[in-house]
Amino acid sequence: MKRLVTFILILLLSPCLFYVSAAENEAIASTSIGDSKESHISLTECFMSISTHLCDVQNDSTITLNWWPWSDQTGSNWPDDDAKSRSGELGVNLTEENSITVINEVENGENISTNHLQIKADMPIVELSGELQLIEEGDEFRIDIPIVMTPKFNLSDSTIMYIFLSKELAEDKHGRQAESLVYEMKPEIGFSNQANNTTSVNWFLASSHLSAAGVDFEESPYGWHVTLALFGSLESEETNHLLSLHHVELATKDENVAFDSFLIPIIAIIFAIIIISTVIASMYKEEQGMPIITGYWNKDKSNCLNVQFKTKSKRMEVKSCKVEAPWKLSSKFKSRFIEPDQSVMVELKFKQTDDSDCKLNIRLEVEELGVWSQFLTISSHLNQNIGLSED
Repeated sequence: MKRLVTFILILLLSPCLFYVSAAENEAIASTSIGDSKESHISLTECFMSISTHLCDVQNDSTITLNWWPWSDQTGSNWPDDDAKSRSGELGVNLTEENSITVINEVENGENISTNHLQIKADMPIVELSGELQLIEEGDEFRIDIPIVMTPKFNLSDSTIMYIFLSKELAEDKHGRQAESLVYEMKPEIGFSNQANNTTSVNWFLASSHLSAAGVDFEESPYGWHVTLALFGSLESEETNHLLSLHHVELATKDENVAFDSFLIPIIAIIFAIIIISTVIASMYKEEQGMPIITGYWNKDKSNCLNVQFKTKSKRMEVKSCKVEAPWKLSSKFKSRFIEPDQSVMVELKFKQTDDSDCKLNIRLEVEELGVWSQFLTISSHLNQNIGLSED
């Protein structure tokens, strides 16, 4: 019975286990990257002062990202390693007193518009499509970015795709607040820089890096953005430009669940129901067909055992009956048929008796259910007699 219960539990749980296994490493939510920003949109990076004073450059013609490089000085839990790294790449001299603005990787305001006009007519320089996928890894999350990318021109070897993860409104443990604060940065160069040469690649922001940066999508699921900014130059030029810009709000919860999201668990549940129904029906059919077999010693004949066969809804044949040594039957057992809903007594006579248990191996064939062996153990009548005399 325990095995049967265990089997049924496994059947009940198997679709759940199957679905969990199938769903592992699948995206919790995904967001299409969409088209590149229009050519007049620039990328502004602001390196905040220690007082969290921003650069005040939010407008319709720029995407603004704010960097915080002062956690060592203030004890803030905002990440600052990438801010220091990025300021070094751009040659920015950080000061605690003043925020510093860099637009399209250019700090000198006079050069910004000149550089932008040189490349504006050809932007975006690359065709890029893909999506952002939030993947759960145990208690942490990573962001996968599978993309397809094709340059329209030959690009310089120094061309880099920067991936920035920012939060629309961030607050540290001391109550400081900052808009569009960058938590994670990752540069990528694993793509072809040759014109019309397509690259398919899966970039990602690792769960360990996101966790170390204090990114918690469960506690704070909304307001996250991923920015993809391609910086470099055309093969024939030396001036660095913003070649392509995507700024996408990251979905962290799949609010519009499609029917096909339920398809696998529904199929698994239906499959389990069919199997369980079949097993239960088979069990019921077997229960209705299985005979009841009992045995007791004949009161008048000490070497005779009465075995009673009581059939249910199925006709049965008792094909054979054997006894284990040291017990021995006095004659060979002859098979016999028993009709449904009948009770038949069969006498088994033994050549010799023993004080050990009498163990019978009865081979049965029940109509529609097949053949199997039934084992019956009966205490020796010698022990029973001793017990009576002691009473």
